[in-house]
Formats: sequence, structure tokens, C-alpha cells
Amino acid sequence: MRNIWDEMRRIQDNMNTLFSNFFSTEPLIGSEFLLEDGSGKRKDMVSSNYRAPISDLYETDKEVIAELDMPGVDKKDIKVNVTKDSIEIKAEKKKEVKEEDKKKGMFRLERSFAGFYRSFALPNNVDADKANAEYKDGVLKITVPKLKIEEKKKKLLEIK
Repeated sequence: MRNIWDEMRRIQDNMNTLFSNFFSTEPLIGSEFLLEDGSGKRKDMVSSNYRAPISDLYETDKEVIAELDMPGVDKKDIKVNVTKDSIEIKAEKKKEVKEEDKKKGMFRLERSFAGFYRSFALPNNVDADKANAEYKDGVLKITVPKLKIEEKKKKLLEIK
């Protein structure tokens, strides 16, 4: 039986997904992280144990920066996919506790799984090939430099 808080979290997750992908032309399509087994079938992210990490996305004159809080995740468990129009981050935390005491006749095995998933749309003037990521103290920082776009020359026309 589900309680009211589980239902509220599901609704919140659905709304977060809706708003985070609002400006994408085809949100979450073609994403290699969402493919279940390489067959082209998409996973249902809402029903999984993935949650959106607390994130900041901002830009300067020279780059677009995404910072995500992902406490307790090992660097090796984080996957980042950067394309010319999006950033996609997926991280998984797996934990297994096994305890056995044959003298007391006790055996305990606990497993847990959780993960983070987030995607952002990028402006069209970024250089995805030069993107980099660093993970320190539970914070993932992704930096994507902007392309240098030459200012178009203007010519004032004389009207005849």
C-alpha cells in the first residue's frame, strides 16, 4: 500500500522532469543512458530509484557551468554525456551489507540501490569536445566552454 508521501514524491518527480526538459526539442530521446539494454527501448525513469540531484546551472562570458550535489557517490560510478545541445548525468549508488554469526545462528543481508539522473539543455554556442568534469567533496562540476563567435559585420545601406 502506498502512502500519501510516496504519491506526492511521484508527482513532484514528474513535475521536475517536465520542467527540466521543457525547452528541449525532443527531451530524453536518443539518450544512451536511458536505453535499457541497447535494444532501443527507453527506461521509465519515474518508476526507478533515480532522483534529480540539487543542481545549479549558470553561464559566464566564456563557459556554461553545471554543479550537482551527489553526496556518497564514488567518482567511478558517475557517467557524464555532453553533446552540442545537452548535458546528461547519471550516477548509481549500490550498497550491500552482509553479516553472519554461525554461533548465534544469525544471518543478515541487506542491499540498497539509489541513483541520480539529470539532463540539461545547452545553448547552441558551446564546444562539447572541450567540456570537462571534476568531482570533489560530493559536488560534480561540469564546465563547457563557449565557442568564439565573430561578430557579424554590419553595413549601413543607403536607401535610393
